[in-house]
Amino acid sequence: MARKLPYSPGDIFAVPLRDHGYALGVVARADGKGIVLGYFFGPRIESIEGLPKVRSFEAESAIKVCRCGDLGLIRENWPVVGRVESWDPTQWNVPDFCRNGDIRVVYDNDSLVVSREERLDSRECRLLPQDGLEGAGFVEIKLTRLLGA
Repeated sequence: MARKLPYSPGDIFAVPLRDHGYALGVVARADGKGIVLGYFFGPRIESIEGLPKVRSFEAESAIKVCRCGDLGLIRENWPVVGRVESWDPTQWNVPDFCRNGDIRVVYDNDSLVVSREERLDSRECRLLPQDGLEGAGFVEIKLTRLLGA
């Protein structure tokens, strides 16, 4: 019997930053096997107390998009703090990613499995999020750097 995950697509969660405060993330996809597609947002917030349970976010406003492990969510180090208002997964598609500076990686929109890879001009590839599977700690460090002190 599959266990119930403590999160689902459309959930908003708080990522503790390494120095102080939090960034917010949205679960856009989950493969049910430990991988989520997360969209992450600034600005830094100092406390998750009193956050509205439903919030408006737009995928285009994310400061980071990545495939990452769900350990932070499972262990509740990344607590679910709300839900995206009027959640519509078609507004939160899996973007193409860039690998090795010149390979476009396209993932299936539902399973997060690679559906194809193709060469791409390196200038275009640099505009895409970097491909890879990021651990929770790496995401926290990256967001801390992106949001500065």
